[in-house]
Amino acid sequence: MANFKKIIILRPILITGTDMKKILLGCAIAATAIMTAACCGQPDINGKWNILKVNGEEITVTGEEKPFIEFNTEESKVHGFTGCNIMNGAYTQDGKEIAFGNMATTMMAGPEENMKAESAVLGAMGKVAFVKADGENILLLDEEKNVVMELGK
Repeated sequence: MANFKKIIILRPILITGTDMKKILLGCAIAATAIMTAACCGQPDINGKWNILKVNGEEITVTGEEKPFIEFNTEESKVHGFTGCNIMNGAYTQDGKEIAFGNMATTMMAGPEENMKAESAVLGAMGKVAFVKADGENILLLDEEKNVVMELGK
């Protein structure tokens, strides 16, 4: 019995200008789809975020602990430090929409600067309606899509 070997011959393919345009257009469409999915999906908010700004103003407090919000996306819970007190509660997120509920805080007094920061943080939390990724930060927005809080890692 004869033993035959299969031979594959590869030939160069000539790509014309029209074919190249089709290839580049396909690549551009794929890249646009990927970028749209990345920017328009649900922002990843899991973990601890430092509160950098509230209503456009940097948050400053005295003491070592700085205000933060920590999201537990598996349990839809939120925990944080507002400047003087600890806060805990729940949140719901549907795409870019976010809402806080069942929030509770401890009720300790602190330095005036910290009390001012806490008042701003809690006031902003009550206005939050949307979340948006902004590079490495996330922005919490009100109903009119104004930035009420800027958070960073």
